[in-house]
Amino acid sequence: MRMPLLIGHAFCALAPLLAACTEATAPTSTVVTAAPAALETECTDTPAEPEPMPEPVQQAPAANSDADWNAAMALKGKSDYEGARKLFDAIAAKMPDSPRGQEALVEAGVCQFSHGRSKMKAGFNTPDSLAAFQVALQRFDLVLANKQSPVASRAQYMRGSVQLFAGDLSAAEREYTLSYEGWPNDAKYAQKSIERRSFVRRHLLKTDAAIADLDFYLKTWGRGTKTFDEKEWTSVQTHRGFAAFYGKPAPALQSTVWVQGQATSLAQLQGEVVLLYFFATWCDNCERARPQVQELLRRHAGNLRAIGVIDDQRGQTLDMVRAWLPTKGFTLPVMYDVGQVTMRAYQANRIPDMILIDRLGRVRWHDNASNLQDATIEALLVEDPAAGTGK
Repeated sequence: MRMPLLIGHAFCALAPLLAACTEATAPTSTVVTAAPAALETECTDTPAEPEPMPEPVQQAPAANSDADWNAAMALKGKSDYEGARKLFDAIAAKMPDSPRGQEALVEAGVCQFSHGRSKMKAGFNTPDSLAAFQVALQRFDLVLANKQSPVASRAQYMRGSVQLFAGDLSAAEREYTLSYEGWPNDAKYAQKSIERRSFVRRHLLKTDAAIADLDFYLKTWGRGTKTFDEKEWTSVQTHRGFAAFYGKPAPALQSTVWVQGQATSLAQLQGEVVLLYFFATWCDNCERARPQVQELLRRHAGNLRAIGVIDDQRGQTLDMVRAWLPTKGFTLPVMYDVGQVTMRAYQANRIPDMILIDRLGRVRWHDNASNLQDATIEALLVEDPAAGTGK
């Protein structure tokens, strides 16, 4: 299980904290029955949380601050997050009470957050990534000591993002709630906080609350609003469609051809938690997600029943797929979805895709494979099947 972060909220003077919190890290250690047209499956990569772009603060900077700022931003652009963080820390120490100094603190936190992500292995946390995330939270706390700071909303939002990647979903939900409730009129981070909170709530299996967030987002920040974001809105709309299946019986696996392993059915797996993995030989992003997917399956081997689903698109043949799977280290049972019947039933037209089914055979989660959290699987594994879903 992922390690939660234990973060204090006491604030000390700026310069001593910047000196103390630099490089200290922990030791490394709908079903279609008629004959449909071909389903256009898209190979897509949906990162859980892209790094927010910096928000410039209008001010009269010190004589040399522009050069220092540009140098820090250049290092950040080259993914030298540690070097950039040190420069941003120096800027913040020189002008702690100025808007530019506050912005530098946020940028230092964002850089440390990115550094932490770079220390994750196959999508999972390491002691180094968790230590980096803790330092990022300390930077954001310094900004949030003054709720009137022009970048306080961004700092609060980023606290949610850090907790999300640290694997503490309950803390992430709390931080995104604080972000929206503290700055409900913020032009950017109010809507992003609701979108991210819906993401977290889906992973926490709080379906009703997640749907409420999705509906609120679509109603409040739809087409024609000043802050309309086409990509984000489309994602929210997609997940609202997925959510309509949650708590309902999972469609049958409609295939008589199995490329690998023993043919099975969901009825045979009643009483177990099942993961369906939709992927393809031609999908570049499936290949990028492969280490994370395989590590996920390894971590839950013996407790989770996984089934792969591959269709017959783009020249994939039964023999080709059968020969390809072992070269990629896949040992799970894999069905050949002729005509994409099962993919249609699950709306799985954006791969790599995953579905989680509970012990009563109900769909409980659907998203990009790279977004699945350990905590979501663990919650299903320990859940009382007789309990209600989605509250």
